[in-house]
Amino acid sequence: MAINNIVLSAALRSTVSSIVSTQRTIDVVTERLASGLEVNSAIDQPDNFFTSKSLRNVADDHSRLLDGIRQNIRAVQEALHGTEAVNRLIDQGEAIVLESQAALEAGIVDPAIFEKVVDVSPQPLSTQILAQAPDVYYRLNETAGPIIDSGSGAAGPVNANRQGGAAAGAAALYSNGAAPSVNFDGVNDRIAVSDSIMINTATTPARTVELVFNADTTAGRQVLYEEGAGVNGLTIYIDNGSIYFTAEDDQGANRYADININAPIVAGQTYHAAFVFNGAGGPANGGGGANTFAGYLDGAQVGSVGLAGDALFPSHSGNIGIGAAVDGVQFHDGEAGAGFRFDGRISDVAIHNQALSTTILASHANALNSTTSTLFLNRDYENVIIELDQIVVDANYRGTNLLLNEDLTTVFNPNQTSVLVTEGEDFSARGLGLIKHNNFNDANDLEDILETLREARGTVRSFGTTLVTDLSILQTRDDFTREHINTLESGADDLTLADLNKEGANLLALNTRLSLGVTALGLAGQSQQSTIRLF
Repeated sequence: MAINNIVLSAALRSTVSSIVSTQRTIDVVTERLASGLEVNSAIDQPDNFFTSKSLRNVADDHSRLLDGIRQNIRAVQEALHGTEAVNRLIDQGEAIVLESQAALEAGIVDPAIFEKVVDVSPQPLSTQILAQAPDVYYRLNETAGPIIDSGSGAAGPVNANRQGGAAAGAAALYSNGAAPSVNFDGVNDRIAVSDSIMINTATTPARTVELVFNADTTAGRQVLYEEGAGVNGLTIYIDNGSIYFTAEDDQGANRYADININAPIVAGQTYHAAFVFNGAGGPANGGGGANTFAGYLDGAQVGSVGLAGDALFPSHSGNIGIGAAVDGVQFHDGEAGAGFRFDGRISDVAIHNQALSTTILASHANALNSTTSTLFLNRDYENVIIELDQIVVDANYRGTNLLLNEDLTTVFNPNQTSVLVTEGEDFSARGLGLIKHNNFNDANDLEDILETLREARGTVRSFGTTLVTDLSILQTRDDFTREHINTLESGADDLTLADLNKEGANLLALNTRLSLGVTALGLAGQSQQSTIRLF
């Protein structure tokens, strides 16, 4: 071995090599002691290094999930606190009602009760009709000029015209949102509507026509609304004391002919009338049910006839008439020509290419009359209800509110195959059914209030039990995930951590070896110098 032209003897070379090897080992042991790891890189032990890294990655994934679990625990705890507060307010409200009930039975005027006039009228009919996006809507409230279509049909407005002296600006037919109507004299008056893809020149799987009328007489046969002629179409008409809804389709494989639905009516009374065709593709909850033709008077179904499975409301070329037949017309006992003029007033003719539900039609019928009532409201009870709503709004954690019908999803594993969905409910006063016009001067109303409060309490308690169950699951998962992370990290440590006692002993032994090696190197050097001098 030669270093800078210096020739070393075999003994010196062996000693130097031993010292270098010992120093390298000391460096490795020193790094282990400094880092605490026996395996610092893939070069040390590849299998242990990569296995340990994989375990730590999984532990990190679970650590992130653990944060989400703990935050969701807080959200559930907040909802539980909210349910407890809501339950206490329900108890307080019940106590107020019981006190008022006792005072009412004793004939004592409760000073907490005050009189207030409350308008409990439904939304006006026109507002409700427009909310259903009718294809064609004639309110018939014009005082002059053409009849304006207020509908939202895709083909644009289908305006109409009064003919034969049909008088605009006639008296209103109802009080809630009152507006003028059109008066028909039964002699030569009518409203003519042009052909339109929104009404008669295209097929549709569903159709609703509704209108409001008041007949001066119910004698004879009088057309309120008709479309079509001798082949197919439909008609709403009066026939000697009854209102009829009829339809006929003489074309195609699935025909229906001379449908006959009727109900008695009287002269001088305002009615809301409608028919609902709910054929192929119509909604299951449409008026009359699926695949039916149904008639309605004042929101109540007066008859329903089944249709063929794939029946469609037909297209036709016959004109559309309000207050009379324009050319041909369908009746329950056959077809006829023009005429059959109505004697009375009509308003709010709406055509929907959809099947309105029974609930909607009942709401439209109930919208005709305003109902202003005098109620006795309890100040203390109203304040409790207001505070209940405030607590429900405030019972949220980081934007999640289980008491306002919001759901909370907790993920338990990185693959998201294990989750818990905590379903919220609406515990606002409206959601619990507590928003009512409560009359504290009426014994029956007080009983109704008590029943509603007790039902609300049961709902809140049941939900609280569900929350407690979910909270227990979340806390158990929190403990399990924390222990799982510890296990993963411990397994990773088993593969990479150094035994510090062992490594310390190794370092001491290596330092001793290094010291001895240095001493041996010095002795070998002296021996070699002595030999050189002899020569």
